Amino acid sequence: MKKFPFHLLIPLALLLLAAGLYIHHYVTFVHTPPALTDKEKHMVDTLFTTTKAQCVGRYVFEVPASFENTLTDRARINEVSISSKRLYRPAFVQRIRLREEVLKNSHTVDLIDQPFLKQVYRVSENAVIFDRNRNESVPGFGRILEGHLYVDGVAFIISSEIRDVSDPKYKQDRVEYLNGGMAESKLNTKPQKLAELQDLMSRLSGRKDDEIPTQPGTCISQGFIRDGSAKPKEDITFVYPHNPVFSLSVSTNTYLGDPKSMLERSHEIQPYLTEVKAKTLRKSKTQIAGFEADEWLNVAPSEKSPGHPSGQLLFNAIANEKIVDFRHPIIDLTLSNHTLPPPTYSDSELVEIWDRITGSFRLRNNAF
Repeated sequence: MKKFPFHLLIPLALLLLAAGLYIHHYVTFVHTPPALTDKEKHMVDTLFTTTKAQCVGRYVFEVPASFENTLTDRARINEVSISSKRLYRPAFVQRIRLREEVLKNSHTVDLIDQPFLKQVYRVSENAVIFDRNRNESVPGFGRILEGHLYVDGVAFIISSEIRDVSDPKYKQDRVEYLNGGMAESKLNTKPQKLAELQDLMSRLSGRKDDEIPTQPGTCISQGFIRDGSAKPKEDITFVYPHNPVFSLSVSTNTYLGDPKSMLERSHEIQPYLTEVKAKTLRKSKTQIAGFEADEWLNVAPSEKSPGHPSGQLLFNAIANEKIVDFRHPIIDLTLSNHTLPPPTYSDSELVEIWDRITGSFRLRNNAF
């Protein structure tokens, strides 16, 4: 009879121990919240008594009427940044006058980079573009086109960085760029960027918070950009604080995808969740706006409430992550309460609030 290979027991035991440690650290145990009680359901129903439609990028969704987007400067179209603020026109006129005075009176560290304000383009009585230095220390060939537009009661600031070494005083910089391998067409990006800025301004309009456009285009905070002939990169984020309970972040873009979905990257995320003693309420595949989505809902103790197992909210869902493009914008949703007190809602209530909002997402009619 053959002898049992006892010499293999120790390696086998080590292997099983390693597997056990791997399971302990990387396998997620789900703690599904109980069904809503009648009191909890009433609490959530009260929050959603009145809802309103919201448009972000190409999507529409519903939030409680008390929710207001507070992030008004997180829209980027290609390399153009856009911020918005609702103003009366006299306030806009004053803003432009004061801004021009500041730029004219600004100075540079190196005299060769003067003047700080290079040129002013008065596009119309409601639109102006300043060609200015980035700051007092950056060379004057690295500048910013800063556009101001007033339309439909909303004041927009549209900005884009440019490079322009066409001035003879930057001859040496031009030589260095060329010697470094930069293409001739990249030495002066101002004409192209200026045309892009003016085109974008011609397609930008203001809108009310709950106004849903009917033309092809993309929604930004308090604004709408009607589609042109190109298919730009879009990156837009809204944030809805529900003080002092949590904050809902809604992001959409047309280019920042990933070959692996969030759940396929879970081995990279789980160690952090284990470290903060997170408890998973749900981890699954789902559908958002008709697209495949990954969803991972966690709670954990927080610095402010180490004894509260649900003191920190770590809810996240990402839809359409692998095939993101112009016609398939990604959706990235988070629910968090960073630096806020523990939530006054139960885990069951939080999941129900999350489900009602994420379940309302849909592509806007005639979005493309």
